[in-house]
Amino acid sequence: MPKDLPVKCVGEGSHRVILILADSTDPWAILIYREAQRSGAQVRWVEPANLLDRVVLNWPVEAESVIVRGSLTIDDTIIPLSDLTGVFSRLTLPLPLQLGELSPEDRDYVVKESTAAWLAILNALPCAVVNRPVLGGRPVVLSGSPFLSRLAEEQGIRLPSSRCTSDPADATWQFSTWRERVYVKRLGSEEPGLYLSAQSGIEQIRRIMETSAISMQAVPDGRRMTVYVAGHDVAASVVRGDERQGTETEVPFLPNRPCLDLVRRLGLAFAECRCVLTAEGAVYCLDVSPRPSYWHCPQEVQQEIVRRLVGYLSEMRSLTFHDSLSGADGRSGARERLR
Repeated sequence: MPKDLPVKCVGEGSHRVILILADSTDPWAILIYREAQRSGAQVRWVEPANLLDRVVLNWPVEAESVIVRGSLTIDDTIIPLSDLTGVFSRLTLPLPLQLGELSPEDRDYVVKESTAAWLAILNALPCAVVNRPVLGGRPVVLSGSPFLSRLAEEQGIRLPSSRCTSDPADATWQFSTWRERVYVKRLGSEEPGLYLSAQSGIEQIRRIMETSAISMQAVPDGRRMTVYVAGHDVAASVVRGDERQGTETEVPFLPNRPCLDLVRRLGLAFAECRCVLTAEGAVYCLDVSPRPSYWHCPQEVQQEIVRRLVGYLSEMRSLTFHDSLSGADGRSGARERLR
C-alpha cells in the first residue's frame, strides 16, 4: 500500500475492523482508507498480489453456526473474523498473485486454490463486502438476460434496444441506425461504458473493437443521469443535459428509489447507474456498474460516496441480517449461504 498511508495496528479488544483488498493505486481505496482512519476505525490494507505473503486464513467450517469463528493473521497481527465489520474488495478473479519461480503447473494450481478459498470466505463472511466477488463474474448487460431484464421491469425501469457484436461493420451500421445516439461498452467489462458522439463515434467504436467485442444500446431522448449507490442508500444523483450539468432540483423526478432497489436486487452495495429520464417520465437504464468511474465522478460526490461507504463498512451485523429474504449484503436469497 502507499508509503504515505501508515497502517494502524489492530490491538486486543478492537471491535471494528475494516479490511481493504485493492491495489495501492486504487483511488476509491485510498479515499476509503483515509476516511476510515479519520473516523477512528481500525483498517488494514492488503494488495491482491500479496495475499499469500501477508495473510494467513484460519477458517473452521461449521454447519449452522451462529457464531463467526476463525481469524485472519495479517503481518503477524491476528484479527478475529467476528471483529471484521466490512471488506472493501476490488479483487479480480483469478487472483493476480505474485508466485516467483513456480512452474506453470504449480502456478496454475496455487492460483486456482487461492482464488477458490478467497471466493468462499468473502461469500461466507456475515459482514459487509463491497462488492462480493461472484464466480464467473457479474452479468454486465441487463438486457442480455431474461432474469435481469425482469428485475429491471419489476422496479419500473425500462431497458433500451441493445446489440452485442464483434463485427466493426455491423457496429458501424447499428450506430447509424440508432441516429448516432449510442451507449457502448466492452463486452464483459464491469467498468462504465461510453456515450458516443456523432463526431467521433465511429472512430471510438473501431478503437474499442481492436481488442474487444462490444455491447451497444440505443440512447433514448431525454436527460442523462448518473445515480451513485453506496451502502444502504443513494449517495448522489448527477443530472446532465446536452450543454450543462445540473442538480436534483432541475428535473421533476429522480429515479433514485428504482435504481437503489435494482442495485440491491443485483447484490451490489457500491454501483453506478447510467440512466436516461424521458420527458414523459420513463426511466431507461443503460448500465449498472459495480466499479463506478472515479475519474468522471464530481469531487463533492466522491466525498459523499466515501463517507457513506465507510459508515456501511463500519456497521456490526449478524447472520440473521446477512441472510435476510431481501438478499442483504450481496446475497440474492436466504438459501444461498455458502458452506
